[in-house]
Amino acid sequence: MPGIDECLLHAMRLPGVRGAALVDWTSGLALGTVGDAAGNDHETAAAETAELARMAAEHPTFTPVGTADGPGTDHGKNPPVEDLVVTTRTCYHVLRFVETSFDSSVLLHLWLDRADGNLALARLRMRDLTERLVLE
Repeated sequence: MPGIDECLLHAMRLPGVRGAALVDWTSGLALGTVGDAAGNDHETAAAETAELARMAAEHPTFTPVGTADGPGTDHGKNPPVEDLVVTTRTCYHVLRFVETSFDSSVLLHLWLDRADGNLALARLRMRDLTERLVLE
């Protein structure tokens, strides 16, 4: 079971990865970073990533269809969103929410070069990494 550093190092092995970070999306703090940072500043990137994640996780528009969850529902330990993908002309930003047995507000942010990265592979590997991640 990998910890934060090992998880980030595994993420960097994906084709086209420029950087990765584990972020607390309620506070905007980077729990760990590796590689380059979008905007050349890991702390700013973490804060901005957290803001985007909060918007998706806390708004009822993104509540899963066909569930009892509704607007204002407490989603328990995990947000209703699994991941977010933001594309720019040159990059992909993939944000994967980490599910835990406790009240977690952590996500894995992967920054991929669009020319060299494989978005589908990145999403699959991120799911695997976050499922095995051990947070203490």
